[in-house]
Amino acid sequence: MKPHVDHHKWTTLPLGIILAGVLFVALVGLACAMPTGGADTSGTQVALDVQSTQLAIKQTEVAAGDQNQVDQPQQSEDDPGLGLEATKAALEATQIALDIQATTNAIQLTQVAQAPENNQNQSQEQQPAQPAQPASNLPDFDTWMRSASILLFEDMAADFSVYRFISLALEGMSLQPTDVRDALGIYKQQLLSGGPGGQGWDLIISGKELRTAVQGEFYVYLNDSLNLGSSVIIEEWDMDGIGAGKLSTILSRCGVEFHRDWFDEPIDEQLLYAINGTHPIHHFPNEGISLTNPNDYWDWTDQGDLMRLVPGSKAQLLWGARTNVKDAYGTAVVCLDGQLIIQTYSTHSYGQDRIVRMWQNYIYNALKARYIYLGGTP
Repeated sequence: MKPHVDHHKWTTLPLGIILAGVLFVALVGLACAMPTGGADTSGTQVALDVQSTQLAIKQTEVAAGDQNQVDQPQQSEDDPGLGLEATKAALEATQIALDIQATTNAIQLTQVAQAPENNQNQSQEQQPAQPAQPASNLPDFDTWMRSASILLFEDMAADFSVYRFISLALEGMSLQPTDVRDALGIYKQQLLSGGPGGQGWDLIISGKELRTAVQGEFYVYLNDSLNLGSSVIIEEWDMDGIGAGKLSTILSRCGVEFHRDWFDEPIDEQLLYAINGTHPIHHFPNEGISLTNPNDYWDWTDQGDLMRLVPGSKAQLLWGARTNVKDAYGTAVVCLDGQLIIQTYSTHSYGQDRIVRMWQNYIYNALKARYIYLGGTP
């Protein structure tokens, strides 16, 4: 009697171990290849993966059949269908493993294909877009200033006994203004023209010192010019007389108001003190200016007007009639990012050597404000 050989035991046990190993390796491979972020596969890639899986299954079936013929040349006498069932089970397990491996390969290929795009998207998310800086076609400021469009009204042109200090200041800076002298009609036409080519004047100087009629509508035109981006310098001694009229719009947008009339001040007390002495208008292009040399050119009791800042004002007083007051008794102020300067003292009340240089500082800084407004680099 032949000893009983348990073919079922020796056939299925090694096969189970092998299949478990195959499945374990495939699952580990899948886990390692899973993407860290979501990635979508294209239809073409999926089709290729399916085809690869089918080919792999066919190759495995062939290989498995050959292996069964070698390892099991004959079936068990006790269980003739056992070898066939074991082979079928092995093929099914192998197909599952191959499906897993094909999916793993497809994921890896998709990750490789999409890596540059994902890296680029991540880089764009990490680096917020920088706002585009407007390109400026302007030359450097000193070059630009030489050709700036400047409109000059100076009513002292009607007084032939003195020099025109504002005109001298411009001449000393080698600047060529459109000079209407004291002609109000031409001044109005030029204001309404919008400047050369209708592009707006770079600077408008309204010098009212001879007690003539710059008021009313002219302050409407000057306010319109400010709206167009022009820089404006105003000399107005009669604020108490016209401050409640059209001039009030300009005063309000500047952040100042009429404080009091400046009159009956002894000449030795008509000294002006620098307020906020660090402001560029006190230093460029001329340094060391002091308005402590008043004269009696205007032998009147009315020396001009005094201004004060309104609550919350961003304006900066430049000159004042009191040395220890920083928000009132002002006789000159700068506001609107430097594009507006208002002076309420009379230019010829102080010595020519100092006042001409002071006007040059007004002009220089008002033009720089206009240059920056146009996009130039400070």
